[in-house]
Amino acid sequence: MSLEQNRLVIFVRREVGTSLIICDMMVYCSFCNYQFSENVLKLLIHQYMTASSNELKPVFSILTELLLLEDPVQSQRIKIVIDGVTDGAGTSYDGLLATVRLNHATDSRRSCNCIKFLVSLAGKSTPIKDYLMQIPSKWQWAVNWLKKKMSEYYWTPSSTSATSNEDSNRKSFQRTHSAQSTLEKAKALLTELDTQEGSPEMDTNEEEADNTSSSKDQVDESSKKKT
Repeated sequence: MSLEQNRLVIFVRREVGTSLIICDMMVYCSFCNYQFSENVLKLLIHQYMTASSNELKPVFSILTELLLLEDPVQSQRIKIVIDGVTDGAGTSYDGLLATVRLNHATDSRRSCNCIKFLVSLAGKSTPIKDYLMQIPSKWQWAVNWLKKKMSEYYWTPSSTSATSNEDSNRKSFQRTHSAQSTLEKAKALLTELDTQEGSPEMDTNEEEADNTSSSKDQVDESSKKKT
């Protein structure tokens, strides 16, 4: 299948989000096929980088099927989606963690949705969970950012808007029950890593000074849990 055909399939997938036939075809063609997998994932990366937040569900849906596909190429697909890839032509494609960083100030809703997607995948797939736990500093940056967003203003579950961050094309982050649940699950991954290997190495390449205090808060919270 050519790249132009792939683009058409991705477009149809976005427009017809319930098309199981298209999804099954993409998964079938990706099985044990790295080159096809890479081409499809690069196009999907472009979609989650540029599509409106309320158009990401079908993109994440097919990504889920591709990343849960168990074959010899699974680990490579996971790496591409989480960390990104540079193809043979020298073109770089950002992974989900880079997308969180790149959009955290200008499109925080997109960043939140990417974290939520990763948390959901980690709960479904041991290889994905293990991969995130191999890059604790990158993952912790995303968790600390979400924690900071959730605590920027006074918020209680009873006052949470029912609007989901996935159902609007606005770029501003909305504190919701779903976002709070995502944060708790993301923090749990770090707590599990801390229990197994000690405190994860912090990412020192921070642009926001507030992240230092956020990191300290998280370590303190982890310590309280242990006591």
